[in-house]
Amino acid sequence: MQTRILIISGILILSGILIAVLLSGNESFAQESDDSSLVVSKGMSQDGSVIVTILSTPVEVHKPLALQISFTDAQGNKIAHENYGIRAMQQESNGITVLSNQTAYAENGDDLQTTLPLDNASPVNFQIQLQGSGLPGTDPSTWKGQIDTVGITVVPEFGPLVLITLVSSLAVTILFIRKFGIGFSHMGKYSS
Repeated sequence: MQTRILIISGILILSGILIAVLLSGNESFAQESDDSSLVVSKGMSQDGSVIVTILSTPVEVHKPLALQISFTDAQGNKIAHENYGIRAMQQESNGITVLSNQTAYAENGDDLQTTLPLDNASPVNFQIQLQGSGLPGTDPSTWKGQIDTVGITVVPEFGPLVLITLVSSLAVTILFIRKFGIGFSHMGKYSS
């Protein structure tokens, strides 16, 4: 009887570890979610003066990411006339660039960009090169603000994978309990 309890306990522990590994390998917990279809990812310049926010559609195979990129200061005010470069690569695409624009411009602190269709559902890494605030066509040496590179990763949402893993783990545990006829009321008897 004690062996059966140990087997069931082991299965529960392994199920919990499997779920924890699946969850910890995915950085989407650091992201916010506006609704079920949009993902918000943030990054900050090294000195904290510029916060870059990417609001994107979810990472899906064979679909591009539609992006709204916003630039704000530390107080949350939009930074007007932000000049920047943006480059995006998928982690599992052997270095294939899905977006490259070195002369992007956010007139009112917001800009829209779109990637190429994605080859897989792996995270997308963005490098945003802050070039300073200034009107297009003017000398870049007159632009003000932070010159820096901000890295941001947009991670795929879990979807049904976690739910399937959880339900499967619970189903296996219930089957073992029924097969071996073990009730939790017997556990106190063997706990010492």
